[in-house]
Amino acid sequence: MSENFNGSADSEAKRRADRIKAIKASLSQNSMPAEERVPEILNAVPERKKTPDVTAPETKAPEMSVDELIKAPQPDKARSSIDDDIAALIAKCSAGGSGKVSSGSSTAESILLELDNKTSGSTSVKPREVVSHAAEPREVVSHAAEPREVISHAAEPREVVSRAAEPREVVSHAAEPREVISHAAEPREVISHAAEPREVVSHAAEPREVVSHAAEPREVISHAADGSGTKVFDRIPESAAKTGAPEMSADGKPAKKKKKKRTFKQFMLGFLPQRGDSIPERIRKIVFLGAIAVIIVCGYIVADYYIDLWRSKRENDKNMNDYWSDMNEPTEPRPTQGPDERKVYTLLNGAKALLEQNSEVVGVIRIDGTKVDNPVLQADDNEKYINQKLSGRESRAGELFLDYRNHFDEVDEEGHLACENSDNLVIYGHDMNDDEMFGCLKYYVRNYDYYGEHPVIELNSNYEQYKYKIFSFFILDVDDDTETKFDCWNKLNFDSEAEYYDFVNEAKRRTLRTNKVDVKYGDPLLTLSTCNGLFGDRGRLIILARRVRDGEDPLEGTQENELNPNPKYPSLYYDIRTYEKYDPDAPFEPYGPGTPEPETEADTETENTEEAQEK
Repeated sequence: MSENFNGSADSEAKRRADRIKAIKASLSQNSMPAEERVPEILNAVPERKKTPDVTAPETKAPEMSVDELIKAPQPDKARSSIDDDIAALIAKCSAGGSGKVSSGSSTAESILLELDNKTSGSTSVKPREVVSHAAEPREVVSHAAEPREVISHAAEPREVVSRAAEPREVVSHAAEPREVISHAAEPREVISHAAEPREVVSHAAEPREVVSHAAEPREVISHAADGSGTKVFDRIPESAAKTGAPEMSADGKPAKKKKKKRTFKQFMLGFLPQRGDSIPERIRKIVFLGAIAVIIVCGYIVADYYIDLWRSKRENDKNMNDYWSDMNEPTEPRPTQGPDERKVYTLLNGAKALLEQNSEVVGVIRIDGTKVDNPVLQADDNEKYINQKLSGRESRAGELFLDYRNHFDEVDEEGHLACENSDNLVIYGHDMNDDEMFGCLKYYVRNYDYYGEHPVIELNSNYEQYKYKIFSFFILDVDDDTETKFDCWNKLNFDSEAEYYDFVNEAKRRTLRTNKVDVKYGDPLLTLSTCNGLFGDRGRLIILARRVRDGEDPLEGTQENELNPNPKYPSLYYDIRTYEKYDPDAPFEPYGPGTPEPETEADTETENTEEAQEK
């Protein structure tokens, strides 16, 4: 850089000395008027040769239209103006010195200085504004001694040194010559500071496109005389974010844009397929909406199920609390026999409130210590109360109901039985998950000690109170058509003693736990039937009990129970569990004639006394 400056200064000094010599020689050799010798003086001045700029690439002058050639500055006119100035100075000198100019160096030097001042004053470049047009390319031309191209580096400011002695084009390269893009929506200001009067002309090799990308201008300041280069100062204002330029954070990284808050309506509409969505996106949204619909429907079904159970339990608890509280109230003595010596049946206190709600109530059933505590209804079929409550409200829990073919304490207006009771009363109920209705009966199968804790069933009609003791419980297949078929719910009456014992002995073979409860012909039977999952929808759990006799201990024979080693299951059970098989020849003690009655304490004492006397 320093070598360039030194070479430039020497060349300038040599040029000035040559010009002074030429003027002196011309003035001293010829005494003709100065005006006539102007061309000679000018021809004597050696022309400055253009030295090639090794730093600038070779560029061709742009092709110009006729209009552009007319508007372009004319070098000849500039040359003629300089000739006029030189002629005027020579005439002035001649007038002051009788047509001659002193050969002293000071006079020639003053002529050159004045000539240079006039030339520089008339052609010096003043600061001007260069307006950038975003859409159209334009040339930016400044007047200098010879054309020079000034290109600013976008990445960082750098200095570009201009040589005053020899005109040249100064081109800045990033990696290759490229377009200079000014990020400004307003004009950018180009200021040139010249230390000496000179004309600076800059010709761009090609039209340069200036594109505006910002709301404010950036300044480009060129210092040519003192050797400083072109400095570019970028100012990115806050308004740049509005025009698309990234806003910078304090650490120099692009700042994160704040997301727009969407309204609730926009958020919800985002789940629906939109017109601009792609096909996969529409499918995804449809599948998502379908899944949401399934979840809502399933949630509604589950919630409705448990709400229904809660309502059913609440209704049932209220009815039964009222029933048992009325039953505990003292009652007036009621006649037991009429004039014809037939038994007279009187309505129980607790039954009155239930019959006021529903006339199809036939009684109440309860198993102490369990959730079985419900009214029993009887309709004209076995379908009505599967999904209907005593109040008439539809419910999945339904009610416990007596088989429509049964007769249970049907009393006429005179208080006498209208017909005999059925030998086997069959009551149906749902196996509910919350153990309501007959949901707790499954524990007779699951828990080995449940039977010993709950062996007695209380069954009240609207007129009388009864107790039954359980002697058998087992599982059946409702669709069984094989030799293991046992449709106990269809056997409501017995025509003979043998038929009766065949029935109770079949139940004893199937029981899951054996006991010491005796069953005799004529004992009224009670059958409870509910669902069981062992065979899917085909499985039924059956509880069989016989009525407690007058004066009998309800628990007698129930506490001596144990697991049945050879229970009889339906054929479907053995098809599933092929490693198990029923043995019909295994020891079995049936009910009926010839069956030894259970020994009492009196019988045991008698036997002991007889043995003692024999000894």
